[in-house]
Amino acid sequence: MSVWYLAHDDELLIDLDDYMRKAKSGEPWGEAYFRKRLRTAIDSKKLEVKGVWLDYSNSKSHFQAVVRLVSPMSVIERLVWQLKLGSDLLRGQSDLMRAVRGIKHPSLLIRHKEIRDFYREPDRTCPCTKKHITEEAPDCPVWRELRGMSPWQLFGEPYKGKERFVPLNIGKVKMELILRKDVKHG
Repeated sequence: MSVWYLAHDDELLIDLDDYMRKAKSGEPWGEAYFRKRLRTAIDSKKLEVKGVWLDYSNSKSHFQAVVRLVSPMSVIERLVWQLKLGSDLLRGQSDLMRAVRGIKHPSLLIRHKEIRDFYREPDRTCPCTKKHITEEAPDCPVWRELRGMSPWQLFGEPYKGKERFVPLNIGKVKMELILRKDVKHG
């Protein structure tokens, strides 16, 4: 079973990938980009926080955090704060694009179990036990209703071939350099 948490107007939903990897400072990345930035935002009175929940994600060495705010915040402001607090960049970009396109719930967390000691119930559940991937979850009605698309459908399919470095000049860059795919052999 999967549980779905849709971001409420007073919540930040943060996906912290590789929380324990080393930041430039040598400390765990999650410490530098989540806890310290959250503390700074609270200390400077930029965020008024009611509570914080941290739990393991569905993926190994990843975590998810929920920051419950004292008062509601606009969707774009919440999405920017999620990025500032270290949420996964591709997830954040996709959430912003969904918000711009008017998708009702641009930010959500999909989990295999409920968040530990959380203050509310999940918004939805579905019987799926595997990760929801667009091509593999077309029959899940919750997925279809709330997501139904991959980030690639928002931004385009990434190029998966190997390439050589294509140096760009300073000043006006020719489009042929941007579009060039120098295949790397090897």
